[in-house]
Amino acid sequence: MEQNLYVTVRNAALVLIAGFGVLASGCGDGFLNRGGGMFDSMLARRTKEQMRGDEVELLEYTGCAVLKSDDPEARCEGVSDMQIEVFVDGESIIFDFSNVEKDGTISEADFEGYVVSLGESSNLPPILEAIVDAAVSKVDPKTLDLDFDDRNVAVNLQGLRYDQGTFIKVDLVFDEAS
Repeated sequence: MEQNLYVTVRNAALVLIAGFGVLASGCGDGFLNRGGGMFDSMLARRTKEQMRGDEVELLEYTGCAVLKSDDPEARCEGVSDMQIEVFVDGESIIFDFSNVEKDGTISEADFEGYVVSLGESSNLPPILEAIVDAAVSKVDPKTLDLDFDDRNVAVNLQGLRYDQGTFIKVDLVFDEAS
């Protein structure tokens, strides 16, 4: 009986993970269309944020090969473990590196970053565009891999060199006509 419960729980977890991969795949050529294959060794953290009075999900994805280690001292550090503050402000996603302890470079893994996702119950209109605000951001917008569809925005910080002065603001434009 205990073995059957274990198998059922394991299978349910696998179905949940596979379902998330299908939902996150989206359409297009970027992160949102990778079909879930990139999640093989990823750590994901999820928090809820408010955007225009509606709840959105802020998901952190980071490469995490350490998870397969037999070393009990091994630890998987995510992008947020570097003390990067990430939050939603109005219609923008803010990445504030002012609390990082030392300069560095984010891993070159497939995807090191965040996804803001409008839930199925969200009343927010479809996203038309996601744009790095060059006037306040302290990075070259060309160094960021920014991908979006009508319900999700993925900001890949892969390979980004940062210090305490690094600041990124991504503005979202919504389809107000719908």
